[in-house]
Amino acid sequence: MTSDSIEAADMVVVLEDVKKDYRVKGRKEPVRALRGISVVFEKGSMVAIQGQSGSGKTTLLQIIGALDIATSGKAIVNGRELGTMSDKELTDYRAKTIGFVFQSFNLIPNLTVFENVELPMETLNMQRGERASRVADLLESVGMRERSDYKPMKLSGGEQQRVAIARALANNPAIILADEPTGNLDTKSGHSIINLLDKLRKESGTTIIIVTHSDSVGKKCDSTLLIQDGVIASDRNLVTEEAERAKKNELRSELAITDKVLNKLFMAGYDSLEMIAKANMEELIRVTGDSVIAKRIAKKASILYERGVKYNKQLLAADLEISNADVDNLYDAGMKTLADVAKTNIAKLSAALGDQQLAKEVFERADILAASPDEEFED
Repeated sequence: MTSDSIEAADMVVVLEDVKKDYRVKGRKEPVRALRGISVVFEKGSMVAIQGQSGSGKTTLLQIIGALDIATSGKAIVNGRELGTMSDKELTDYRAKTIGFVFQSFNLIPNLTVFENVELPMETLNMQRGERASRVADLLESVGMRERSDYKPMKLSGGEQQRVAIARALANNPAIILADEPTGNLDTKSGHSIINLLDKLRKESGTTIIIVTHSDSVGKKCDSTLLIQDGVIASDRNLVTEEAERAKKNELRSELAITDKVLNKLFMAGYDSLEMIAKANMEELIRVTGDSVIAKRIAKKASILYERGVKYNKQLLAADLEISNADVDNLYDAGMKTLADVAKTNIAKLSAALGDQQLAKEVFERADILAASPDEEFED
């Protein structure tokens, strides 16, 4: 996320007004790749970076990875400013803190899968037995342990990228920098790779920064930064945006209202049937600017909302195998969906239902039914 402040304990990467100029032979003026980037990446986050060719997105990765140094501004990683480090310190930083994943995999063709993943560990003088154990664990984590003696050319593109990710994780880096990691993969393999990165960062707390052209990749990330002409043009959450669009489309259809009225309602915080049904009429008239429209949509929202509540209660009773009275008690306690029940604790459920054994059974059913598989995506 972008920020004017760099004071936060959980922020592993902080860039403050970072600029990068390149001198090109034959040109008086330098090429300005980055024109003032201020951004923070929190520990354990997964962030997508998008932008047209030449916008500065790869330069941004190179500065975070210490493959290049900013012309001005500060690049701070885990509390240390990269611009003040010696060459030896930067080499050590790259080896221990950063894991790189590239579009072209960059595996060494005459080494086996095992040897490719082991190679970065040799620079840290890790003992052979410790290296072997670490490699086996990494290949297991990316689903490639049974391919450990294969050479890269015998692997599919998706398998090679899995090996590349295992190699990037070899020295337990705090940050993985991935430059178009799905660019050379088919849709299914790309989906698998992004899900794997998401799984690994949730398990290990690794921060993952991905340069990508794909909105589908962005939807798996916590946020998506758009870089244009060396500056951050926007910081978006694509999943939230898609959910809001779907919400607007549904409300527009249910209430048969124009986009103009819909946008007025959303800007005022009336973004659901429940909010509109329970709104103060004077306030609704003020927001819409039309008493006839306000009264019509309030009446329609009230009917649809009550109908929806009744239907949802029936579904909840059927899913959890409980009585209508028990469902009413759950609603009164703020648990209106399977997800709500699955996220609560037994004590709260027991208090709502008045029966500890029933609460345990209800929790178990909700936990199973609320679970959902990873969403598919397409490049």
